[in-house]
Amino acid sequence: MATLGHKNISNNLSSQPGTLKAVRVIDIILHINHPRAKEFGGYDAIGTIFFGDVYEQNQADNTRLLDNARPYFSFIKQYPLKNEIVLLMNGPTRIFDSDRNSNHKYYIPNVNIWNHQHNNALPDISYHIEGEESPNYGMVEGIITRTAEGDNSVELPLGEYFKENLSLQPLLPFEGDTIIEGRFGNSIRFGATAKEANDKTAYSTKGETGDPITIIRNGQHVEEEDNGWEHTIENINSDHSTIYLTSNQVLPNMEIVSLHWQSWMAKHDELQVDQKDEFNNITEGFEDEAIEPQEPELIERDELEEATEEDIAAQEELNEDPEDCIDCDNHEGDYLLIENGEAKYSYEVEEKTPDGETAGENNSPPANPPTQNEPTVQTMPPDYGPETFEKETYKGFRIMETHSRRDGIFMWSYEIEEKDYPAGSREEYILEENGYASTTNIDAIKGDIDEYGEEYDDGYRLE
Repeated sequence: MATLGHKNISNNLSSQPGTLKAVRVIDIILHINHPRAKEFGGYDAIGTIFFGDVYEQNQADNTRLLDNARPYFSFIKQYPLKNEIVLLMNGPTRIFDSDRNSNHKYYIPNVNIWNHQHNNALPDISYHIEGEESPNYGMVEGIITRTAEGDNSVELPLGEYFKENLSLQPLLPFEGDTIIEGRFGNSIRFGATAKEANDKTAYSTKGETGDPITIIRNGQHVEEEDNGWEHTIENINSDHSTIYLTSNQVLPNMEIVSLHWQSWMAKHDELQVDQKDEFNNITEGFEDEAIEPQEPELIERDELEEATEEDIAAQEELNEDPEDCIDCDNHEGDYLLIENGEAKYSYEVEEKTPDGETAGENNSPPANPPTQNEPTVQTMPPDYGPETFEKETYKGFRIMETHSRRDGIFMWSYEIEEKDYPAGSREEYILEENGYASTTNIDAIKGDIDEYGEEYDDGYRLE
């Protein structure tokens, strides 16, 4: 249970778990330089409050006469302002006395006095003595009211530098929403499309009711005529900054600051997706070019040039040593094996029967060609380039392709041909803005030509 207005709070707070007492925050330690921070453990004291009775007057003269409490939650830091109301409960402490029955007071976040996220401070009874009411607080039929008239100066202490803003508005909830709001117009909404809601939103014009949406907003636009007691919804055009995580929603009121990438002061490459409905293409890059190994070329004997006397002498000298040729009796040169453009050896094959007779001529190469004594080493395709040539002409610009092979890897790129154009011309502007950039996507080059051409037509010029 929670009770308001009881004195002797420390004595009245039951030691039974779950018993709550409402108290007023008189002071709070929020920095290490607080006068009592060292006394309560230095940095360990951050969040400690000094509290008093909800309605008792003039309790802030000396905090040493007040009791203290620590925040109950460790994972949510929502510390109260001065004069806000919090609820206390007992809990175990690190210090045990002889009967191991010591307790410490802990508080949970402030009571929602004004149903507003900005502040929920409640003035004590001294603000409502007859004839001495505050200009910003009143009493109507015994109910305290907060007025938004005059200069809205705040006599009620809220902190050392906290400034009350009566124009900040809470977010309007829709059925099923989960909303987290800070005190300064920052918020997170875990919501959904609500087409049937009385209050319409831009993100509920399309899709189906229940389609999830998450909106992270940092700061709301505040106008003089805004009333803090009225609720509002996010506005992608006027909020200070926002992140919208959508699913099937459309934001028809979204205003784009500029259609020109130049205003962003950044270069970009557009992702080319053939089928726009295949969202997994977004993560796919360019495929590596597959290089198929070439089979050795077999050239028949009648296609070979006639050997010279020097070639014949060299071959005879090679065959004098039996170790230079394996199974020399079975091949005599009807075929020549070519690898990477180099002649290795020639052969013809005669199949023999088990009794040693020739079975007949076989004009095809053997299944397992004769091997050399040294181990076989697989070779990569030869390197070459770079070689540059005109790929195509696009709107008067020659797009050049450069390709080469390094360490067996094929590489290519495209860029606009470097050329001198008349000063101030459209072509000069496009070429300079492109910066002779190279890319592996020829469509990106064409996109740059189109984009910078549009900028020139819109009046952009080189500095």
